[in-house]
Amino acid sequence: MNTLIIYSSKTGFSLRYAQWLAETLNCRAISFKERKTIKLTDYEKIILFGGLYAGNMSGFGWLKKQLPSLGGKRIAAVAVGCAPMGNPDLPESMEKLFGSTPEITGFYCQGGLDYEHMSAVHRAMMAALRAALRGKPEMAEMLAVISQSFDGTDREYLAPVIQWVNQT
Repeated sequence: MNTLIIYSSKTGFSLRYAQWLAETLNCRAISFKERKTIKLTDYEKIILFGGLYAGNMSGFGWLKKQLPSLGGKRIAAVAVGCAPMGNPDLPESMEKLFGSTPEITGFYCQGGLDYEHMSAVHRAMMAALRAALRGKPEMAEMLAVISQSFDGTDREYLAPVIQWVNQT
């Protein structure tokens, strides 16, 4: 199987999914920082994992810029965010993120929050979000979830990605 996994991970959740998938598929996973050391055209399938921040996926802009040289390749992107898999807003969010790029198959996997390893900028963004949610009773559950670190990763969330890889 000629598959390459590239991951951009700030707090470890995208890295974990990339490693799990690489282990399952018996393929190579490299850090986004290493992307210039490989030739993308040598691979039939390319999968990017990246954190989802305010509706934008880490590394996705770079992947879109690579499309002109990747004709005929199968390309997927997996956004990893803290929203639960069953969140009713996910389909719309994923459509906004991936909808304008039909050459890339988009997926979502729940990650988590790790305040200890989060950058100061991201901690400040999360503090602002928590402040905005306070006083909104309909957002109490979300506020409770994002008020502390948690790990929502699960190997099972990779099933649709594995199915995509195994399609001919």
